[in-house]
Amino acid sequence: MNLKSSMVRALGFALLLLAAPLSVSAQPVNIPLKDFFEHAEFGDVAISPQGRYMAVTVPSDSGRNLAVIDISDLGNMQVTSAFELRGNESPINVFWVNNDRLIFETTMQVGALEVPARTGRVYAMNADGSNRRQLFGTNPGSFVFRQMSIISTLPEEPDWILIQHWAHDRTRPIAERLNVNDARQRGVASSPLDRGGLMADTEGRVRFAIGFDEDQNSRFAWRPNTDAEWRTFNNELGSRISPLGFSADGQSVYFSSRESEKVGVYRIELQSGRAEPLFENMRVELDDLLMSGFSPVKTDATGTRLLGFRFSDGKPQILSVHEDANEMVWLRQLEQMFDGNYVHIHNWTRDGKRALISVSSDVAPQEFFLLDTEAPSLVFIAGSRPWIDPEMMSPTQPISFEARDGLEIHGYMTLPQGQAENNKFMVWIHGGPHGPRDFWGFSPWVQMFASRGFGVLQINFRGSGGYGFDFEEAGYLKWGAEMQDDITDGTRWLIEQGYADADRICIGGASYGGFSTLSGITREPDMYACAFAFVGVYDLPLMKTTGDIPQSEMGRRYLDRVLGTDEDDLKARSPANFVENIRTPLFIAHGEEDIRAHVDHYHLLKRRLDAAEIPYEELLVADEGHGFYRPENNVKMMDRVLEFMLKHTAKDD
Repeated sequence: MNLKSSMVRALGFALLLLAAPLSVSAQPVNIPLKDFFEHAEFGDVAISPQGRYMAVTVPSDSGRNLAVIDISDLGNMQVTSAFELRGNESPINVFWVNNDRLIFETTMQVGALEVPARTGRVYAMNADGSNRRQLFGTNPGSFVFRQMSIISTLPEEPDWILIQHWAHDRTRPIAERLNVNDARQRGVASSPLDRGGLMADTEGRVRFAIGFDEDQNSRFAWRPNTDAEWRTFNNELGSRISPLGFSADGQSVYFSSRESEKVGVYRIELQSGRAEPLFENMRVELDDLLMSGFSPVKTDATGTRLLGFRFSDGKPQILSVHEDANEMVWLRQLEQMFDGNYVHIHNWTRDGKRALISVSSDVAPQEFFLLDTEAPSLVFIAGSRPWIDPEMMSPTQPISFEARDGLEIHGYMTLPQGQAENNKFMVWIHGGPHGPRDFWGFSPWVQMFASRGFGVLQINFRGSGGYGFDFEEAGYLKWGAEMQDDITDGTRWLIEQGYADADRICIGGASYGGFSTLSGITREPDMYACAFAFVGVYDLPLMKTTGDIPQSEMGRRYLDRVLGTDEDDLKARSPANFVENIRTPLFIAHGEEDIRAHVDHYHLLKRRLDAAEIPYEELLVADEGHGFYRPENNVKMMDRVLEFMLKHTAKDD
C-alpha cells in the first residue's frame, strides 16, 4: 500500500472514531425562522504555534467577542480567557504572534448586510488574559484615522512583528517594527508611492510597493535589497494586478490579475518584468477574502511559502503550485474524505503537525475539526450553527445563461427539496453591486426561502465582481438598464428551462438588490408575482447626496464613476420616478439607522407610492442599520414577508 492510500485509510478510520459526523436527520415539517438568523457560535479560528490554544470569535449582543480555549486535552477543553469589545467592535484577523500571545484587528458594521469597516485599532492579550492592551490605532471617537496590517511575523523574533500603517492625512504608507508586548515602534521604510501598501519578502525585508493614482490604476516599485534605491516596476500584464507575496528566493512576486484577457495568477520576475503564468485564462478572478469569507491564498505552516490559490468558477477549488508540499497532500486527503464539501485549513502549528480545519457546503454551515497528522486523527471541535441539519437543506447548483446581447452570465440556482420543475421562485439579487458576487456555499437567506418551498435564483449580473474588470466595468452607468436586463433574462431562462412557474416568480434583494427589485417591477410590471425590497436605494440623485458614501472624496469619485454625472440620466434610471408603472404586490423594509442606503430612500419611496396611490406593505425598524443584526428583527420581518410571498404565489385550484 502506498503512502497516499495508507494516509486516507488511517485518517478515515480515525475520523469514524473521533469526529462528530455532519448532522443527519429526517426532514421536518417546518424549520423555525430563528434557525436561519441566529448568529454563528464559532467564527474566525486560529491555533497557537505549539497547538495548546485555540482563539475563536463568538457572538455578543452587538457584534462578536474573542475567546481563548485550551485544547491540550480535547476531552476537557477549557476557556482560559476572553476579550469583550465595546462600541459594536468585532475582532477579525486573529493571529498568534508566539505561543502565548495573540493580536487581532477590529471592525464595525453599519448593518448586517454591509462589508465590515476596519476601525484601524489592533489589540493584544496573552492566552491567560493578562497584558491585554491596544497596540495600535486611535481611540474610539477620534477624527484621525489610522490603519495597519502585518507584513511579516518575524518568526525568529517572537516579541516583534513587521507592520505597515497609513493615516488619512498621509498619502504614503510606512513600515515599522512593532513590539507586541508594549507597543514600541521602530521605523523601517516609507513607500515611494502614494496610497497602496508595502510588502516584505520571506526574510522580512521590505522590498515591494504598490500605489494607486487618482483613477485607481496600480503603480509598482521594488528594490533588490533594503539599501538599494526603489526602482520602477515594469510589467507586461497591465495595471489591474495585485501582489500576493514573494517567491521563496525573493526574486519574483506572485500576482493576481483582473485584466479580462489575462485573469489568473502569475509569477513576475522583478529584474526583467517577465511574467510566467501559473493559472491563466481563468473565467473568474482569484476569490476575494472579504466577499467569500475565506483567505484565497494557501501557505505552508510557516505562513511564508505560497502553495495554492482558490477560485470559484461555480464551486470553489484550490489550484496548487506545490502539489507535493505536505500541507497540500493533507488538504487533498481531506477533500477526498469530505467529497462535495469545501475544506478550509485555517492555520497550522509551527511544526506543521496539527491544523485547524473547517468543512462546509451549500447545505452545511462550517464545522470545525483539529487535524493531527501524526496520529493521524481528525477530532470534531464545534459547529458554527449546530442547530442546522444539512439533510433538511436544499442543494445549490451553478448555472449560466446567455443575456440578450450574447454576454454569458453565471449564477446559482437552489431548488426546494423534491421539486425539480414548475416551482414558485424567488429571484434574489445581491448587493454591492460592483465588487461583490454570489458564491456557492451555505446561505441562510437562500435556505430560508427554499425551506418555504421557493426555488432561488442568484445572478452574477454584469457589474458584479469576480469575472474580470471588463465584466465589472460593463455595469458602470448601467444601473436600471443593462444590469437589470440581465436579471430579466435570467428570470426568462428559469421559465424556458421549466424550473419556474411563470405566474409564481417573486423578485427581491437588499441594498443594490432593493434598487434592482424596484427597477424590475417598474420596467417589467407583468413579470413578477410579488416583490420584496430591503434597505434599498431607489433614487440615484439622492444616493449621490445622502448616506456615508458621498461624505468622502473617494466615495464621490466612485459614485461619479459607476453612476455618472448626467442628472437627467440618473433620474431616468431611478425606479422611484416610475412607481406609477407598478402592478406587482410590493413589500418594503428598512432600518431607521441605515446610513449606507440612507433611510431617506425609504421615506422618498413611500411618498411616491402614496402619491400614485400604489398599495404596498412596509416595515421600518428602529435601532437597525443596513440590514438587521438582531435575529428577532429578522424573524419579525420574514414572518410577514413569507406570508406575503405565499399569498401572492398561491395556486388557483
